[in-house]
Amino acid sequence: MSINKSWFVLEDKIKKIAGFSYTDIQFTQALPEMFIKEYTQKGDVVFDPFAGFGTTLFAASKLGRVGVGVEYDEERVSYIKKTLKSPSKIINDSSLQLSKLDLPKIDLVFTSPPYMRYFDKENPLSNYTKAGSYKDYLSGINKICSQLKKIVKKNGYVVFEVSNTFDKDYPMTPLAWDVGKVISKYFYFERDFIFCFKNAKIKSTSANDKHSYCLLFKNI
Repeated sequence: MSINKSWFVLEDKIKKIAGFSYTDIQFTQALPEMFIKEYTQKGDVVFDPFAGFGTTLFAASKLGRVGVGVEYDEERVSYIKKTLKSPSKIINDSSLQLSKLDLPKIDLVFTSPPYMRYFDKENPLSNYTKAGSYKDYLSGINKICSQLKKIVKKNGYVVFEVSNTFDKDYPMTPLAWDVGKVISKYFYFERDFIFCFKNAKIKSTSANDKHSYCLLFKNI
């Protein structure tokens, strides 16, 4: 499927992961596959700084690319390692420390960062284990992007899948816009794609379950 319009719809193939919390889900693999096919060639390196359950890495490996990811949670890393095949790899660490990791030059970043609402009190970049503010979260995204700038190849691409969030009795958190603004300090913002699920089976109570945005940047 070529990305030839500003919006697209995919079948809902999100799945829950056995042995993990009900909120721990694996995203539909078709999403990263679309961008990997569009913006990379076989043998290229695809990187996910928030690897989660390895969706981007598995998609990259399936398509003949090298998937490299960083994931904070040790149990998720163990889950990925059981299936992921070399030369793709997963690293158990914080993406705030990218410059200290042994990472190759990257052709494409495809990721969905952990979400934070402006009133949340736990920092997602610590896997929700430490206190933090929305300002701290955006500062962390900034630090990660400043390090990505040094390892993404010239003319390489960066894609963040992210949505604005809505909650009862609270104003919207413009997460997509705020994260996009931070990334654009380091990469040229080419365009956004609106992503919707068809026949969605899993709905979020804390995020916009109607659609999200794939924000496309280029390292020029």
